[in-house]
Amino acid sequence: MNPYAVNLAVVAGKGDPDAGGMLEVSRAEFHGTAFGMAPGIFVTAGHVYEAAAASRGKVALFRLTPDDVNGQFVEEAQIFKNADLALLYSPHLKAEILPFSFSPPLNYLENVAALGYAFGLTLAAPPNPHMYVMRGFKGHIVTRRGLTELPGVPPGYEVSFVPPPGLSGAPLLVFGKDGPAIAGIILQHHTAELAGRRMDLGLAVDAEELLTLTSPIVGGSVAEQVFGLEPVPSRDGSP
Repeated sequence: MNPYAVNLAVVAGKGDPDAGGMLEVSRAEFHGTAFGMAPGIFVTAGHVYEAAAASRGKVALFRLTPDDVNGQFVEEAQIFKNADLALLYSPHLKAEILPFSFSPPLNYLENVAALGYAFGLTLAAPPNPHMYVMRGFKGHIVTRRGLTELPGVPPGYEVSFVPPPGLSGAPLLVFGKDGPAIAGIILQHHTAELAGRRMDLGLAVDAEELLTLTSPIVGGSVAEQVFGLEPVPSRDGSP
């Protein structure tokens, strides 16, 4: 796995007229992380795309491989608020696509990791260029539960590391004998408080939630069109 080819920065900005209208990464605003699901089709957290789309400029994805920076604008997007997911279409951007792990569900204490652009852009004083940084986080599954923080209450995971801003949308990785696989999508920092005591964790939606989605971006059911699987019924909002 090449981390820079798997984990893409979700940014917003205006095209540079001196670069043929392309977006210059040093002038972009970083909002989160995305990854490839199929050629030209990418996944991120819904709130990441919403924030990028609401800021000034256009939304783009950047593969920030050292010595091979490649950014492309997002041509089409669809947000699924029930699961805080977004599908993005950017046909001219190539990325390394990892296998997905849909079953069995991850168990307590199973090792997981995520890489992405947490606080991904470091601003520098002129004339120095701004710098982008990928960061990796590692931990374990705390529990699997319905994510009552979301309208659709999709199945997901509490993880032992806290995702900083910019890591949202990154793939939640498990590592087996055949290498890494995507088991979920990082969403947000989760805080639980009781009687003056506090617990800080991360939340990730189960990758299986992708199998419930239907989108014109993929030409129908994600399960059928992308993975060749039977669709999973939509959630009813029950915990």
